[in-house]
Amino acid sequence: MFYFIFVLYILSATRTVASESGSHSLWVFATFLTGDSSVPFSEFTAVIMLDDIVIGHYSADERRFVPATVQESVNVTEQMTISTVCKGIHEGMKTKAYYLIDYLNYTRGLHVQQRLIGCELLRDVPGRMMTLEAFNGESGFERRFNVEGDQHTDWKWPVIKSRAQLEYDTWLYAHFYRPLCISQLRKYLKKEQKRVMAKVKPRVRVIKRYSREASVVQMTCLATGFYPRHINLTLLQDGQPVNEERITGGELLPNPDGTYQMRKSMELSAEEQREKHTYTCTVTHLSLDNKLDISIEPGPDPVIIVPSVLLLLCVFGFLAAFKIWRRRYSQPEQIIYIPTSVFPSAADDQTTEQQRM
Repeated sequence: MFYFIFVLYILSATRTVASESGSHSLWVFATFLTGDSSVPFSEFTAVIMLDDIVIGHYSADERRFVPATVQESVNVTEQMTISTVCKGIHEGMKTKAYYLIDYLNYTRGLHVQQRLIGCELLRDVPGRMMTLEAFNGESGFERRFNVEGDQHTDWKWPVIKSRAQLEYDTWLYAHFYRPLCISQLRKYLKKEQKRVMAKVKPRVRVIKRYSREASVVQMTCLATGFYPRHINLTLLQDGQPVNEERITGGELLPNPDGTYQMRKSMELSAEEQREKHTYTCTVTHLSLDNKLDISIEPGPDPVIIVPSVLLLLCVFGFLAAFKIWRRRYSQPEQIIYIPTSVFPSAADDQTTEQQRM
């Protein structure tokens, strides 16, 4: 469950961070659980991701970094670096979680604290770094360093540190964590170059559903099977983007094979269908040299309205043919018995022949 939450959180948080060509990011997502000992999960877990590829996780029980695949080796320096960072995150989250339980007057039940820390490279140039925190599903802390090194911090929870501690945290964030994150990001990009640089073209199709009662046509543009996940899918009316208030969907969803899908839909009333508008589904993706445009006819497709009638006709035709076949071939074969006396015997044939002579 927590991994599923983690994936959705990563996708939503990094969609704007790494939306340009040549942009890559490294993320650590940490979860701290407390308050319910019956939960079959470790108190602290941390997952490390390069873009959307899981590199490995930190095991709090073993106090070491475990790579995602058994074949991958981790040198001593990398093991110590990741373990030191994750131990620091663990202690910091534990302290803050216990404070928030008292401050928010929580008593029983499971309490979940989540922390997301990541940095990015924009065409091999260090970009921004950020930290997001949530407690029991509600965000309460956000810190961002932009490309110029300026810091923006948004506190929703009370500050529990002194001014000197906050200044030290800012210095540590800018001069230790950010350079360390960028250096690790470059190392992982070199190691995972084949997987990270892979490009798979999207398969795009248009789906139309017609509601006879309301005379409404729902037009859906679906792009699926693409990688990397950053894609621009737009519905156009007369060459202009359709108002976002009319669009439903647009969420980025993972496919089982590691690719992604996205769909956007809009509805056209009977009056809009009669108007002379042109509708287009346009897609841009890193795997495409040019944008992909697919024209959409606003009216309902006959193949969408009449397949049930055609199916009934086929069924009735098959039943009729089967009935005729059964009548013709299922009746028992009639055998006619003719008495042997009707046919002349060999002796009778000889007597008749003699009489003729």
